[in-house]
Amino acid sequence: MSRKVCVQFEIRDLLIMKDTLKQLGHAFTEVNQDVVEIHRSYNAININAKTGQITYDSGNSGEVDKIKQQYMVNFYRDRAIKEGMQIREEISSNGEIVLHVTH
Repeated sequence: MSRKVCVQFEIRDLLIMKDTLKQLGHAFTEVNQDVVEIHRSYNAININAKTGQITYDSGNSGEVDKIKQQYMVNFYRDRAIKEGMQIREEISSNGEIVLHVTH
């Protein structure tokens, strides 16, 4: 049995979130200037950049976790590049992503 889940997540840049969704192969629609929606067979995944709420079906938890993780990698990579820094990504055997940022 699935249930509706709503989590808080800080989204500082909706454009980076949209790019992340495209990178992960998710088709989405823009509900308005702050909300994107990924259509699923049960409940859609709604991402609200203004409130930081992500609403989804509990069966999509793993998918939402991947979106959040990749968004954070993309956000910090973008920020480092804008600040003229070098960034190196390291993925451990347990799937943990470590970003090394240097001048």
